[in-house]
Amino acid sequence: MKIESFKIIIIGVIFLVVVSAVLFAAKIEYLSDGGAVETANIATDNEYAAQKEKQEESPVEISAFGDLLLDRYIKLYIDRNSPDYPFENLKEILAGNDIVLANLEGSFTDFAPRKLDPDNTSFTFDPKLAPRLKEKGFNILNLANNHVQDFGRAGFEQSQSYLAENGIDYFGDYYNESPGLMKKVNGKKIAFVGYHSLADPATGGTIDKIKQARENADYVIVYAHWGAEYQNNFSKGSQESGRQFIDAGADAVLGSHPHVIQPIEIYDNKPIFYSLGNFLFDQIFSFEVRHGLGVKITIEKDKTEFELIPTEMKNFQLVLPDEAARTRILSTLSESSIANESVKAQISSGKFILSR
Repeated sequence: MKIESFKIIIIGVIFLVVVSAVLFAAKIEYLSDGGAVETANIATDNEYAAQKEKQEESPVEISAFGDLLLDRYIKLYIDRNSPDYPFENLKEILAGNDIVLANLEGSFTDFAPRKLDPDNTSFTFDPKLAPRLKEKGFNILNLANNHVQDFGRAGFEQSQSYLAENGIDYFGDYYNESPGLMKKVNGKKIAFVGYHSLADPATGGTIDKIKQARENADYVIVYAHWGAEYQNNFSKGSQESGRQFIDAGADAVLGSHPHVIQPIEIYDNKPIFYSLGNFLFDQIFSFEVRHGLGVKITIEKDKTEFELIPTEMKNFQLVLPDEAARTRILSTLSESSIANESVKAQISSGKFILSR
């Protein structure tokens, strides 16, 4: 009887050893497949936390530009040369950014373009150019302007579809009906809100969107299509609206529609770029319409840097202006802007920094 009991005990011990070995092996395999127990994950969790902290400390780089046209004489020169022709000289400027943003002054549609004429102001873009924009770095576009419905709501909806198909995000619309866009970049939430004043100058709905975005976003950018064409200074209406947007929670306001560069105002330590002017556009009748202003916004934990990038249209192709033109643009911008003398001096040098 004792021998039988002893055998049972031995068998039981062997069974437990075998089961334990199997479970241990299964545990190791489970961990290798991504499973975890709390103690085994301490090192992994610490690494993840360190990586997340490092990511959140990484700056966000946004390059923003003004009006972008792909019809009329821009289309003519693309057809004569190549889809890459307009941007060939700006490759280094467009590359390496987290976000490249512009105001899309028209829509990608299946409609045939109007007859080539400088007075034609109904713009449709070849859908085959949408992936080309993405290749050049453009990944977010503002659609809050007066040309997105040149071919009606059908054209606008086609454009939205073509942008989505090519991985290009967008925000804004003709009637200020659409919500803002939230993008997570390097651990930070960046919100974009569009405003088109020509269809409806009321700012209440846009202010509500800004406030809503402010609740979750680390940085809020408003892209406003406003003001009077070809005027070198901003209107009182644009100033009032821009300040309202900052008061509501915007960190920066970018403007378009005048087709010329307008002053910068630093309001409550936040910038309002009243007009970035033309980016890619076929207007060539003056120095002011041939030149635009890009701005590279680098968002860091305790400061935001704004690098000013003058651009020029030459032979319907984007180039960086020569030193004389660049100096003229930045000097004029510095003199006309509403900011303290320190920031004005920085603007004339092509870069200014604001604390956060």
